[in-house]
Amino acid sequence: MEEQNFNTDNEKRDLVDADAAVDTSVIEASKTESTGTSVQKSDFEAALDASLADDDHNHAKPEDHNHAKPEGAGNPANHTSLGDVTVIRTLNAANIKADTSLRDNLGRRGDLMMPGSGKNTVIGSGDSDIIVGIGGGFNTITTGTGSDTIVLGAETTNRVFDFDPSKDKLAIYSDLDPNNIVIAQGKNPGKGGIDQPLDSVNNALVIDKSSGHILASLTFTQASAINDNAISKIDEAALASLDSVRFNVQEGSGKLTGTRRSDKLVGGAGDDFLYVGDNGFRIVNARGDGPGEFPFPNDSPGTTNLRADLKGGVLRINGNYRNFDGAPLFSQGETAIDEKAVILNGSDPQALINGFLQVPQDSEGNPISGTHLHFSPAGDSRGNFADATVERYLTNTPLNKKAGRISGEFELSPEEQAAFLAGNFYINLHTNVDIDKDGKGGFPTGENRVNLNQNVIKFA
Repeated sequence: MEEQNFNTDNEKRDLVDADAAVDTSVIEASKTESTGTSVQKSDFEAALDASLADDDHNHAKPEDHNHAKPEGAGNPANHTSLGDVTVIRTLNAANIKADTSLRDNLGRRGDLMMPGSGKNTVIGSGDSDIIVGIGGGFNTITTGTGSDTIVLGAETTNRVFDFDPSKDKLAIYSDLDPNNIVIAQGKNPGKGGIDQPLDSVNNALVIDKSSGHILASLTFTQASAINDNAISKIDEAALASLDSVRFNVQEGSGKLTGTRRSDKLVGGAGDDFLYVGDNGFRIVNARGDGPGEFPFPNDSPGTTNLRADLKGGVLRINGNYRNFDGAPLFSQGETAIDEKAVILNGSDPQALINGFLQVPQDSEGNPISGTHLHFSPAGDSRGNFADATVERYLTNTPLNKKAGRISGEFELSPEEQAAFLAGNFYINLHTNVDIDKDGKGGFPTGENRVNLNQNVIKFA
């Protein structure tokens, strides 16, 4: 995917036909940029459940599962019973290789990252890193794009957003008995966006069957793809083999930011953020269209081009859409679905619009829009997933009856930064209202989907 440069004048010329002026009758009255944190999910999920009701993923949250946000070793959400998962196999210690040194697992500029006992976030580099998740805390991890090693220890949970079974490795620490380690697939159909349950049907699990503790939840991963070659067992001496590496060392609580050299980042007892740094990745422009919409592809001629930037924890998204069949949902102040709009899952039109309208603004006061930031990847090697939970609203600014701008600026939590850099966000553009009177009223279930996936996020 080629990188592109946008500027205000060229972008406007691209969006508006050469012989057409900007049509001010369709421009939104509000020019306020979207900012802030999560949408009020408990109310809003019901609205989007309707728009994705026939998706092959169930977006409702079943009452018979624990959907607490997982924090801390003692949280029930970090445990499961083998009857609630699909067990793929139990490890046989005799078949698991014992690594006496981890030196060969570390890339030339790879990092050693050691979160402590808190609720931590770890974002690795583009080289081969070693992440030691044995401190007793809850770790949210994005490894980056190297061949990375994640060390698993007793009563520590590691949620990994981008585990790649073809090249990443799991190392079982000596405080665990490999014969008690189970590889399983979750069965929980619940959603919840970035706060999805650890035992989601989309996640591979590594479980200590002696305690039921989930040692690792590998999001959007098939457990059957994890073979014994990806697993080893290590002890304290293997970790000590890294003592001779000349790291740039940082220790402490809070945010520790790496350099372009090989870093050793050691967290404390609090909630830590071990971060590769803003210069550790680049982001190429992303594109969406109708046939690529998931889970409801359509025949819209419309396309969307977006660029994203993450600096200092602030995600900025800017871009444009053109040739759309309908106006962006809610950009015309409508309270009904246009009879010419196409609802691809067969939902009742009035129920659909009423569900959306239940939350007229998000938790930061941004007005409702039909352009949403969601959690789930598609369009890369992991397959296609969808989740109705809205993480953010974006702002639409129509420039004429077919085209306009999209923008948003959001303060991301460390976990959300990890999700973004793992390539786990997408933007769905819902449309409605035949404003150009061509007989086409758009797609309220989504006219374009733009994936901010691993083809867009590039680690240095």
